[in-house]
Amino acid sequence: MPLVITYNKPYAVPRIVCDSCGKVIADAQDGNYQWSDAMLEDGTTTPMYFTHKECCDAFEAAHGGGQAWSAIGLECLPYFLARNLHVTWQQAQASARLMMWG
Repeated sequence: MPLVITYNKPYAVPRIVCDSCGKVIADAQDGNYQWSDAMLEDGTTTPMYFTHKECCDAFEAAHGGGQAWSAIGLECLPYFLARNLHVTWQQAQASARLMMWG
């Protein structure tokens, strides 16, 4: 369960937890999102995992070892999600502000 909510009154704060060590990834520069490349074909989906960059190798070794893995830094994830969800950065910021001060 790598995506969690931490309650910090009065807010519900989304966090990403490392699938290897179980600790929160506090800085995007310290983490990756990754997936297994094993036998992927166009149109298929595969689970996405989150790891600290320092946990990446241990996670891969514990989950299939020799198979091919891909990883991208977490700093890229907000951009790709916004693009694939057809939301501009300005729309995302405006909606988040409404939720914060609602």
